[in-house]
Amino acid sequence: MTSGVTPTVNLKEAEELALSLGEALSSGDGQEAARLCERLAQLCVPVSVRVNSQAYPQDPIRLLVGVEDAQSDNYIPVTVVVSADLTIAQLKDKISHDFGFVPALQRWVIGKRLAQDSETLYSHGIRKSGDQAFLFILSAHAAHLTKQQHRQEREQQRIEGIMESMQSLQLLPRGLGEGGDEKTGLPPEYQLIPPPLPPKPPRAARPPVAPEPEHGWTCAMCTYRNKPTRPGCEMCGGDRPEDYEVPNIYEPDQQEILRLQQEELAMVQYVQAQQEERQRNYLHLLATEEQNLIPNADETDCPICFSHLQPGEGIVLRECLHTFCRECLKGTVVNSQDAEVSCPDNCESKLLDREIKELLTEEEHQRFLELRLSIAESRSEHSFHCQTPNCRGWCIYEDEVNEFPCELCNETNCILCRAIHNGMNCKDYQDDLRVRAENDLAAQQTKQMLESLLQNGEAMKCPRCDIIVQKKDGCDWICCLMCKTEICWVTKQARWGPNGRGDTSGGCGCRVNNQPCHPNCQNCH
Repeated sequence: MTSGVTPTVNLKEAEELALSLGEALSSGDGQEAARLCERLAQLCVPVSVRVNSQAYPQDPIRLLVGVEDAQSDNYIPVTVVVSADLTIAQLKDKISHDFGFVPALQRWVIGKRLAQDSETLYSHGIRKSGDQAFLFILSAHAAHLTKQQHRQEREQQRIEGIMESMQSLQLLPRGLGEGGDEKTGLPPEYQLIPPPLPPKPPRAARPPVAPEPEHGWTCAMCTYRNKPTRPGCEMCGGDRPEDYEVPNIYEPDQQEILRLQQEELAMVQYVQAQQEERQRNYLHLLATEEQNLIPNADETDCPICFSHLQPGEGIVLRECLHTFCRECLKGTVVNSQDAEVSCPDNCESKLLDREIKELLTEEEHQRFLELRLSIAESRSEHSFHCQTPNCRGWCIYEDEVNEFPCELCNETNCILCRAIHNGMNCKDYQDDLRVRAENDLAAQQTKQMLESLLQNGEAMKCPRCDIIVQKKDGCDWICCLMCKTEICWVTKQARWGPNGRGDTSGGCGCRVNNQPCHPNCQNCH
């Protein structure tokens, strides 16, 4: 008898001590709690201490759960409404009730840690809606779950559901019914009706979870519903509809606020990087503008001499960006017979004066400038050269101008007489010239020689500037050294019409209608 009574007394005392311990802990009485703990330890009774659910936040939490099983690689997102005080065992029961996965098959991973049944969601950091967890469903074989165990668990769940539905059902003693006792035969008025059961204390009903308003926009490509502030689809990257506007009442969560802040910071950094790049490009442009010759930045070959050029060994022309070696460019400028030096790579770009000056020596540059002056003088229709021997002065005159005072030799030239006759008018000078020509043997011989060349066809007068030109050898095409007019030797006239090259309205008319311009034409021009 003693062995059967002693455990009952100990359990009753243990229950009272456990209740008192809970009250002492709730009130913060440390000394009383310590005394009760010591007494419970002496009884050697298993005790469980747990924080009351009222101490946890009461707001419902929409937990984002990723579900994956052992048979498939598919990842399925599920949203579950939970509370912070919910234990992992209770969470397993909820998943089993809602989705049919028995607790023995469930493995929960929260925050990269395998959750135990006795732990709460709060202990794993589940505090607000949008927090995430991972649920892995084991196979029945891996969990050692037999069909009988599965059937027992399903029956236990079914019994619990029946018990919940029978809370308001009133039970009568066995054998009693509306027709009286069949065994005793007592009339209904003598039947013993048991007293009614005391009412069960009402449960504190949880406040219903209000459904959250559906905010966001649906992707037209993958139908995924995105948060309102996302500029593109989170899944496939599709564009947000142009007519969509973020609702004024929408309040982004903490994760979304962090993303928006990061996007704003990234945009600021992007704009700053653009400004820095523009500043670097501007400074590089200024530095390049100060250089007369731009060196090449990449390896290349000179298209003239085919020599290999390392970075910095070649020169890049500013107008066309073609690259050549320095020697080939210099030879192109020195051997040029035109006032403008074209790019050697058969393009229409010209070398700039600053490039030409940097390529040549001082003496070579001076000769190039003199060549330019000579070409400009010969191509000018109303040009006049100073008649002083070895003087380089010349001018371009207008119709009303008759005199040219040369600033190099300080002599005054008569444009009408094309001579210098200081102290004499034009009439006196022409008379004196005829007189000197009659008495000057050298002048007579020179005049006779030129007339003989013209008569024999060995020379001709330029149809434009009237100077005497000769053909030494070669084809029938010659060019006047003074005015650069193209001349047909066999017809003794200009090759083209007044509009220059290609104008067949005048000139010799060679090759017009596939006909030569003269029977003796060699058809080479």
